[in-house]
Amino acid sequence: MKYSVIIPVYNSEKYLRKCIDSILAQKYKDFEIILVDDESKDLSAKICDDYAQKDNRVKVIHKTNGGTADSRNVGIRAASGDYIMFVDNDDYWKRKNTLEDIDCQLNESHADVLMYDTMEYWENENRFTQSGKTCKRQEIVNQPKEYALKTVIEQGILYRAVWAKVVKRQLIVDHNLLFEKGIRNEDTEWTAKMLLCAESYDWYEKVFYVYRKGTGEAQTDKRVTFKEVNDLKNILDKYITLADTIENSDFQKVFKSYLAFPYAVLMGQVQVLNNEEKKKIGMSTIKRYST
Repeated sequence: MKYSVIIPVYNSEKYLRKCIDSILAQKYKDFEIILVDDESKDLSAKICDDYAQKDNRVKVIHKTNGGTADSRNVGIRAASGDYIMFVDNDDYWKRKNTLEDIDCQLNESHADVLMYDTMEYWENENRFTQSGKTCKRQEIVNQPKEYALKTVIEQGILYRAVWAKVVKRQLIVDHNLLFEKGIRNEDTEWTAKMLLCAESYDWYEKVFYVYRKGTGEAQTDKRVTFKEVNDLKNILDKYITLADTIENSDFQKVFKSYLAFPYAVLMGQVQVLNNEEKKKIGMSTIKRYST
């Protein structure tokens, strides 16, 4: 099968080569890398073009600045693979036989979504961290979706980040699974939407995705903003309401369990807002979610 690896690119000249090289180093060769340059101001655009000239599996799209969600949507529309993966432009893959393994699994399971654990690289401390939590593939593959998701959630490794998933392109096309532009926490929203559509899951046990942190530039390194908190609250408004309409009671519980973590995040983030911002958010609505 063919895989489309979508990488939104913006001002990442320091990390971009390592990111791209880690994917090109894969032993499995049937993939495309779609680099979506979001009007970078540094040398990122040139780096993208240089790779495209050297390897015909690398495709470059230059676009007017529109943010990560917009770049991912552009990449999805350009993708031709059977499955789609996402990588952030400062992250990278650590194992060369990852795609080979994943392809073997998906040829067997044909799952809508394959998920995996990740590790963090703390650049400011030059160290790697990993959750240490485990999940066995046999607990996920060929299981009813509510059971598979319950297992991953109980282990604490159902991530909101889209780069922790391999998703069937036809699922994305059939359900118009695009990212909502102009909001923060778009991964939380997209994953919720995906969970409502996917019917089958697989799990890759080996950890290969390296999430770079501690650079001072990542969103997680910055103070939370009112917009970020308000967007998360609106996402929860939408999907908690949708959860109440799910007829499968077991899946409804699982879906609400997915929403529980971003709800806890929201409760923590609200505390850094000033009183006026808290009023705008609507604390009474937020507290109602806890029931």
